[in-house]
Amino acid sequence: MQLLHVRGSLSVIELEVFRQMGSVSRRATKEMNLAASQYQLENNLFLYLIRIVEHEGLTQSDLAELIQVDKTTLSRSLKKLNDRGYIDKVTDAQNKNYKQLYPTQKARDRYEVLAKLERQYIKGRLATLSATELTDLNKILNKILHS
Repeated sequence: MQLLHVRGSLSVIELEVFRQMGSVSRRATKEMNLAASQYQLENNLFLYLIRIVEHEGLTQSDLAELIQVDKTTLSRSLKKLNDRGYIDKVTDAQNKNYKQLYPTQKARDRYEVLAKLERQYIKGRLATLSATELTDLNKILNKILHS
């Protein structure tokens, strides 16, 4: 592969880096979905649950922004979590249009397992990187995320 070759307005390396970022994300999601499916938390429900436990009381809009998902997808997922007994939606006292999200005890119990699975997954994938490489990667990804 020639790194200087340009396709359209992208270099081959730019295209490859972007595609690799997507592959890393999809692989992590796929493996975590598989691990969480035994708790009826497939199709990224584990991700929503983890964030709700970590940010108790956040609104649906806040969660959509945090996870970077559209509100329609989020609404369907939250309905599933609610129906399965993982969350409670509470109308915000200041603004009746906002629903605050709270984890149930069942969610808190599952959180411990899911957070452990997430930590193990992360450790396994990042084990080959040095502390400096992790710091550099974090800076680079933040730069991309906020550009």
